[in-house]
Amino acid sequence: MDDGRRDDARTRNDELRDQIDSLLGTFEQQQRDLAEAQSTLAATTVTAWSSDNLVRVVSNAAGVPTEVHVEPTAFKRSTPAKLGQSITEAVQAAARQALAATQQAIAPMQQAAAGLPDLSDLVPGAPSIRHLVDTMFPEPAIAPQEPPAPPEDEDEYYRNRSYLQDRP
Repeated sequence: MDDGRRDDARTRNDELRDQIDSLLGTFEQQQRDLAEAQSTLAATTVTAWSSDNLVRVVSNAAGVPTEVHVEPTAFKRSTPAKLGQSITEAVQAAARQALAATQQAIAPMQQAAAGLPDLSDLVPGAPSIRHLVDTMFPEPAIAPQEPPAPPEDEDEYYRNRSYLQDRP
């Protein structure tokens, strides 16, 4: 190998070494950022109320309810069906807040990773992992609002039927 080609090979080798050192430095910083984000998220809780203020839900960063509080007046002011809808509404609102808190905690890492090559750029044929985080945290679905059932008057029910008629 002549000296010119050897110098070119050394130059390319040095450039690759510098690029790898830079990638390793960025990777180590991202590991520290990830550990910090994980500890922040482990301590994160969110609180959401139903629109009728009868139900309060506290969830962790994963959107899992850790506490459900039902106002004592809920049993006087609401029906079981409406109370169920209030609970569902508060749980979903807490899940959306948890998702927002999680995305906010990992946003700096996503911004730092935007400048790095994707796995498919480094390894031909490898899948892209750039949008992997988006698929890990899907948006919570909103439950469809069902129209309330017409109230059934218990007195009318039993007035038109016999108590013993239901027995075998």
